[in-house]
Amino acid sequence: MHVPDGFLSPAITLPAYAAAAPLWALAARRHLGRDAADALPVVGALTALAFVVQTIAIPVPGGTSTHLVGVTLLALLHGPLLAFLCESLVLLLQALFFGAGGVTVLAVNALAMGLLGPLAGWAVHRLLRRRAQRAAAFLGAWISMQVAAGAVALVLGLQHRIAPEYFPVPFAVSATALLVPSLAVTGLVEGLYTVLALALLRKADLRGVA
Repeated sequence: MHVPDGFLSPAITLPAYAAAAPLWALAARRHLGRDAADALPVVGALTALAFVVQTIAIPVPGGTSTHLVGVTLLALLHGPLLAFLCESLVLLLQALFFGAGGVTVLAVNALAMGLLGPLAGWAVHRLLRRRAQRAAAFLGAWISMQVAAGAVALVLGLQHRIAPEYFPVPFAVSATALLVPSLAVTGLVEGLYTVLALALLRKADLRGVA
């Protein structure tokens, strides 16, 4: 799902940084201060876990693969802003040391996978959790994956429309390549992962787990 360097023009990457920068500052101020010290060990562990699950490729038909994101769990526990901050850190490390994604497209990837997806998942969970907590977590995680994949597909489609020399693949092709694995495979696995991890964390009754 990571958009690599060179696929997007500055017409898209610069506005994305302009949108992401104040949100990074707000998230850091809200979630990394003294008041949040109790939650930091759990947040750090879940961020590291998100880094790991994003490196595990899940094979899908067609000779390609997909992967989990893993930060909806952070959004459910601590809110979408912290999920955005943690996913941005994961994406930065992946770009710098593993060649996944890229620095110029960091804000685009972070907004799609770290903010829009987890924000949608968090909202669905908040709406449904009083009726069925596990189902709400599963559906929230599944929705999160679809929103993130859809956002990346829309950005790539926009790039194809305004400057196809950067991304020559039509929207229909890129959207199909992103959404079909997400709808059929990754969303389901992300939902199961989120439900299981949430249950284990609450059973452990760790500090910083709501």
